[in-house]
Amino acid sequence: MNLITSSWIPVVRKNGTASLMSALEITRPEHLDIAAPRPDFQGAIYQLLIGVLQLAFAPEDVEEWREYLKDPPDAQALAQRLGPWLSAFELEGDAAAFMQDMALPADANHLSVLDLLIDAGSESNRFFNKPSDEPGFCESCAAQALFTLQINAPSGGRGVRTSLRGGGPMTTLLLPRDEDASLWQRLWLNVMPAPALAYPPVEKPGSVLPWLVPTRTSDGAQARETLPQLGVPSPDTVHPLQAYWSMPRRIRLDAATACEGQCAICGADGVRLFRHYRTRHGGTNYTGPWVHPLTPYSLDPKGESPPLSVKGQPGGIGYRHWLGLTMGRPNAQPRAATTVAHYHAKVRRPQTRLWCFGFDMNNMKARCWYDSTLPVHTVPTEMHNTFIGHVHLMIDVAADAAFVLHRNVKAAWFKVPGDAAPEPAIPQSFWEASEPEFYRCIDALAQCDLEDNGQVAAVILRWLRAVRAVAMSRFEHWTQRGPVEDRNLKRVVGAQVQLSKDLNNGKAAKEAWTFVNSQNKEAA
Repeated sequence: MNLITSSWIPVVRKNGTASLMSALEITRPEHLDIAAPRPDFQGAIYQLLIGVLQLAFAPEDVEEWREYLKDPPDAQALAQRLGPWLSAFELEGDAAAFMQDMALPADANHLSVLDLLIDAGSESNRFFNKPSDEPGFCESCAAQALFTLQINAPSGGRGVRTSLRGGGPMTTLLLPRDEDASLWQRLWLNVMPAPALAYPPVEKPGSVLPWLVPTRTSDGAQARETLPQLGVPSPDTVHPLQAYWSMPRRIRLDAATACEGQCAICGADGVRLFRHYRTRHGGTNYTGPWVHPLTPYSLDPKGESPPLSVKGQPGGIGYRHWLGLTMGRPNAQPRAATTVAHYHAKVRRPQTRLWCFGFDMNNMKARCWYDSTLPVHTVPTEMHNTFIGHVHLMIDVAADAAFVLHRNVKAAWFKVPGDAAPEPAIPQSFWEASEPEFYRCIDALAQCDLEDNGQVAAVILRWLRAVRAVAMSRFEHWTQRGPVEDRNLKRVVGAQVQLSKDLNNGKAAKEAWTFVNSQNKEAA
C-alpha cells in the first residue's frame, strides 16, 4: 500500500456518504472531512496530509496560497509535485518503509499490533474493552496507528523515546468557520508559504523523512542526539521539516504473521491484517530547540531552555487556554502555533475556528483524549496587542475568581479548610459555567472600536458582572452539596460574605474596575 496513491483514507462526502480516498483526491470538492475510526487517528491523518503538502506543495507566498485556497490543484498537478516522494510512502518494502526502522536487530521484541495504540496500555481501557486473542489491523488502520504513535509517542521506559514534541502534545489546527467547507480548505489553512517557515532547502530526503536512512539510534556506542538544523549542517542535525515526520520509535510491521479477517479497529472484513510488529528501544532522541509548526509552545524568557510544547492536561481545553492557543499570550506563555501566528499576521481571511486536540498523559498511561474547537477572532493589525491585553485581563479576572471560589467553598465545608484536599471540580465548574458568556464578551470586544475605551469598558463591566454572578451561583451550588455531617450555617454565611469581598479584591479585578470606573467618570 502506498500512502499517496492508494485509497486508504476514510472520508465523508458532503452528501453524507463515506468512502476511502487517496491523498491525490484531497482537492475534490465533494470531500467534506476525514472520517477516521478513532479521534486520535482523525488528528493524525490531518497532520499527515498537511505534512505532505508542506513538504511537496508549499506555496511560494501568501498570494499563491490564496490562489490555491480558491482554486485547488487537480489530482494530476498534485501527482506531479508528489511524484519524487512516492517511493518514500510505501507501507511495506525490503528496506525503506513508511515510519519504520529499516534495519531492526534480531533481538527486537515481537508485540501485538494492539500495543501501537497509545491508550491500549491504560488499565481502564483493558478492563472495559476486551480485545480478541489475536487482534489484527487492516493496512489502513495499521498505517494510522503507526503514524499516530510516532508523532505522539509517550514515555515508555528506559531508552524508549518520546515524540519530538514530548508525550501527549497539543495540536492546534485552523478550520474554516464555515462547517460546510471542503476538506481541501480545512487542510490548506494549515499549510504555510515556504519563506514563512524560513527552513533551508531540502538537499537530502532522508534528512526530512527519517525512515529513508538508517535510524539515528540513541543507545550503545553510536548513541547521539538529534537537533534541528538552524544554521550550518552538522552530524547532530537534521532538516527542521522532520518535525512533521519524527520517528522516535524503532518499529517494523511484521508481514510474516499477516492474515486475512476482520479489522479490530474499523471492522472491515475479509481484508489483509497485520497482527504483530517488531520493536526495540534506542530510537531517535530529539533534543534541542525543536518547534513543530502545528503546536503551541511556552518559551523561556531568558532563552536558556528549549521551547516547551503545550500538552494535554486534566480539565481539558477551555477559555482559560483560549488566548494562548489562538493568539498567544504577551509573555509567550504559551506562544500560539507557528501556523496560527502566521494566519493572524499575514492571512486573516477566511474566518476560522481552532481545533485543539491531544492526549492527557501520565507518563506512558493515557488518562484522557481531549478534543475541542475554539472560536478565532481577527482584529486590525495595529490593535492586535491591545485586544490581547484586554482578553488577558478578562481571563486573569476569571482565574482569580475560580481560585477564591475554591478557597471559600472549602472554608464553608471544613472547620480547618487548609487540611482538606483540593477539590478540582469546584474551580472547573466555574470555568465551564462562565465559558459561554466569555465567548460572547470577546465577540463583542472584537467588534467594538478598540480605540474607544468607553466601548471597551462596557464589555469589561459586562464580564465583571458575569464572573461575580457565576461565582456566587457556584458557591451556592457547592455549599448545598457539601458533607452533611460537617455543615455549619455560620461558616457558610461567613464564607459567602468573604467570597463577595474577594471577587473585588483580586489584582486583576481591581485593575479591571479601575479601568471601568475611569471611563464612567469621563462619560459623566
